[in-house]
Amino acid sequence: MKSNGKKDDNKPSEKTLKKARAPEKTQDKMAPSRWTNIVVKEAILIAKKIGADILLFYMDSTKDLTPFEKVRSEMKLILLTKRKECFEKSSDLDIQAVLLPDVQLSRVGYLKIGILSAISKGLLKSGDVIVCVGGVPEQGFMDTIMLIEVSLESELFSSGVKDSFPPEMRPEVFLTLLGIVLELAYEGREGKPVGSILVLGDHEKVLSMSTQLVFNPFKGHPEEALNINQPQLKESLKEFSSIDGAFVIREDGVVLAAGRYLNAAYHGEALPQGLGTRHTAAAAITQVTDSVAFVISESTGRVTIFRGGKILTVIEKAPPSLSAKAAPIA
Repeated sequence: MKSNGKKDDNKPSEKTLKKARAPEKTQDKMAPSRWTNIVVKEAILIAKKIGADILLFYMDSTKDLTPFEKVRSEMKLILLTKRKECFEKSSDLDIQAVLLPDVQLSRVGYLKIGILSAISKGLLKSGDVIVCVGGVPEQGFMDTIMLIEVSLESELFSSGVKDSFPPEMRPEVFLTLLGIVLELAYEGREGKPVGSILVLGDHEKVLSMSTQLVFNPFKGHPEEALNINQPQLKESLKEFSSIDGAFVIREDGVVLAAGRYLNAAYHGEALPQGLGTRHTAAAAITQVTDSVAFVISESTGRVTIFRGGKILTVIEKAPPSLSAKAAPIA
């Protein structure tokens, strides 16, 4: 059909057609870097609504501590951080702080350290409810809220929290040693993985139920040089981690021996598959002494903590994919 040259008023213009065909705009998604504030606010709200006993959270920025100032009188607050400035500022806010070792763990791994610190300090009891605000610190934002009732959380702590630590054991010694163990598990010795047992507490009985396999490298040195708070001792522990046998550490943090063969026999429930002689020896010595034993798996870098002949908890390393792409928080 030929056009008569006149404009058809009923025919939509090209501009109108383009506008009609344009896709509707979708709502922009919030960048993960902005999640932290929302997650923190929601966690505080949840903690208030359920009457939580403890709010446990990870922070590496001092400015992000501000929201917690308003709730410090309503519940116990536990801060996990890798930064000393956050650790120091928390003391002004009446917040229990745990300075984490500079290793990469899973989300649950970081939360376990926080809960262990609360147990060791006597801040937790069976039946307590914790709201945990977590994430992977190396990614720089929070993305997880967990509600935990301590007595029911067998997945995190197999043997519960009752009598988890000997009364003579100092919380700061336990946490310092845990940090050293995690660093050793993560870094190994000269870049190579290590397997080791470290027994803390009830040292006289542990020594009586063990024998020296090799010359004790810690014998004859002044005690002040053998405390785990001494930086050079950490390097000594790494150096001697390749020696067969266990380290024996006194309740106050003094390393008494390395290369001890643990003579105790294990009489308990079968340990999970994949756990070897080190784990059996650690279970056995904690079954007959009032001690806590840390076992580093040479094959996986996993840290297993024993108490009373049972596994208290297991702390996993971060997945390889995370370690490869992790970036520090600005």
